[in-house]
Amino acid sequence: MLNCTKSFRYSFLRQSEIIANNRLMSANSRINVKVAQGTVCGVRESLPNGGDSFAFRGIPYAKPPVGLLRYRAPQPLDKFQFPVLDCSAERDVCFSRNMFTQEIEGSEDCLYLNVYTPKVDSEGKPLPVMVFIHGGAFLFGSGNNDCYSPEYLLQEGVVAVTLNYRLSSLGFLYLPSQGIEGNAGLKDQLMALKWVNQNIAKFGGDSNNVTLFGESAGAASVHLHLLSENSRKYFHKAICQSGCSIMEWVMQRDPEEKARTLAKLIGCEEKTDEDVYETLMTASTEDVVARAVAVLTQDERIRGLPMPFKPVVESVDATDAVVTKPPLEVMKTPNSIFDIPVIMGVNNREGTIMLLDAIKKLDLYDNDMARLIPRTVNVNPGTKASNELGEEIKKFYFGDKNVCKETLPLLADLMSDYHFGIFANACAELHSKYQHRSPLYYYNFSFDGMLNMYKTLLQLKIPGACHADELSYQFLFRMAPVEVAPDSPEGLVRYYMCRMWTNFAKHGNPTPVDDITLPFRWDPVAKMEPDSKQKFELHCLDISAQPKMVPSPDKSRIDFWREIYRRFNDDILKVKL
Repeated sequence: MLNCTKSFRYSFLRQSEIIANNRLMSANSRINVKVAQGTVCGVRESLPNGGDSFAFRGIPYAKPPVGLLRYRAPQPLDKFQFPVLDCSAERDVCFSRNMFTQEIEGSEDCLYLNVYTPKVDSEGKPLPVMVFIHGGAFLFGSGNNDCYSPEYLLQEGVVAVTLNYRLSSLGFLYLPSQGIEGNAGLKDQLMALKWVNQNIAKFGGDSNNVTLFGESAGAASVHLHLLSENSRKYFHKAICQSGCSIMEWVMQRDPEEKARTLAKLIGCEEKTDEDVYETLMTASTEDVVARAVAVLTQDERIRGLPMPFKPVVESVDATDAVVTKPPLEVMKTPNSIFDIPVIMGVNNREGTIMLLDAIKKLDLYDNDMARLIPRTVNVNPGTKASNELGEEIKKFYFGDKNVCKETLPLLADLMSDYHFGIFANACAELHSKYQHRSPLYYYNFSFDGMLNMYKTLLQLKIPGACHADELSYQFLFRMAPVEVAPDSPEGLVRYYMCRMWTNFAKHGNPTPVDDITLPFRWDPVAKMEPDSKQKFELHCLDISAQPKMVPSPDKSRIDFWREIYRRFNDDILKVKL
């Protein structure tokens, strides 16, 4: 059970931190910027290279989604509460459990964003803007600077924005009969984009050159916005790191039933949706969040998909609708995303992070590999065909060995493919065949060094780049900062990542020919005709200590899955998500 007292304590400490910071700051370190809703007061800070930057943390971008606004689309905020709003420190995150500390933090009043900029004047050319959406399985996380401090990006001449949005049942409950239209968390992100469009020029940013990027659930969110007519007008380039909309873990199944189940777990004894609504609206924050995982179906638990509340396909008439068609349908609509350039990719051992749970039940995997058959494969669970396919998967990945501690790297490979690799490849192929106006740059992050912080903090010792390990090469991980020399392998990879990502934000090309600081070039994925019989080959940039173009990473493993989908579905692109 979550502890609300800890949440209130967190809020109190956060506000106390703001007050304490104010006492320490001199007048010269404060800076005011007037935006449409009032005036925000930020702070002057130093970048690693000695340059100045300016941080405005905890800016509210919508009305607090509390009371009658719980579960609803966010409402615009017309005016700040105070004439000058102190934005020297971050405010509350969404009520959730911190992945690293396991402490409960935040509240329902969480719709805040942070703006970081190298300049706050209007002189000269406005700077490209990069808006980041954090990951966390739609369950936890925030855009705050404990994990996402963007000074290395700022050094390359961009404005960075990070944001919080509603998570779990607070952000993704769906009960349309009662006006809960779904995707409140995605609509929070859209509202933040609207705020950026309206105000970012006051921070030196260019509202006509916005790159939306994110990781994991944040990357899936970016991809959903990319496929959305209502969202696309607010950004001009997109980056999806370890996530896209067609991965199996993204879209919610049976969302109305999950809402009803949650109400029943909280104590709703009646069966009408009116009673369900009343229960969900009056329940404590603790109850609607703590009991969310209990709504998972048995199938979802077996498959290792512990994400109960996620995006849904909503009505076209819903308020600020983001997802009105199945993502696969939009991806197969020619040139549906117009000419927006895209970066997409994965880490080479994403599945390492899944071992945190898998290591507790290795015998289950050893005796029942059918649990890792993707649900999009047309084979019925529990059948002879399913069991035989499970044995085939085990034989391919493990040979004659058992699933045990000694073969954890092999299980990590299987988890990588199951959760990420299969449909990252499928997404790239769909893009190649149907989105001819949009260049796609695909990467495989394989570097394993001192800044692979997720693997380090979670004490996972499998070689390769774990899920989220690339983030500490883009952001300063203030929770556990590690100093690396600029000319070290880690320092060089950090430079490459930040340089390529900001080049993309500036030019739509991560390695333009006039950038002589990068000793390699990143070519886009080749285009194909939808009805082409030619075999798809995924050319991508392997991001290592010496980045280089490579063809079809992990080809033998992806070909294995292509053959399975050919056998059961006719094709890997013919799936029901």
